[in-house]
Amino acid sequence: MDEQVVIEEYNADWPRMYEQEKIDLIKVFNDKNVVIEHFGSTSIKGLKAKPILDIMVAVRDLEEVDKYIRPLEKLGYEYVEHKEFPNRRFFRKGARRAGHIIYMSISTIAVSGITKFSFGII
Repeated sequence: MDEQVVIEEYNADWPRMYEQEKIDLIKVFNDKNVVIEHFGSTSIKGLKAKPILDIMVAVRDLEEVDKYIRPLEKLGYEYVEHKEFPNRRFFRKGARRAGHIIYMSISTIAVSGITKFSFGII
């Protein structure tokens, strides 16, 4: 059975949730020159949105990300393989019934020598 997606009023906790997630991610990546940014509808103050925190993270080498699977699992992330996207890594965290899921997509789109990947709470 498909679950209904609900658009919520802006939640002032979304930025705080992002900041906490960012702190946890920085610890996992151990200051390996990562860039972490909040984007998407929950990053826009006052905007109604699905309770999905989208977090864009950039790393230098996608192959390095594989060694972070276990540490991310310790934070509650689940690695989800998508063979149709070989240049990405996907993770999710949480359960819709609990109010949110964090979803992370890691890709090899390079910008200034940095590879991007994203997280989102859905």
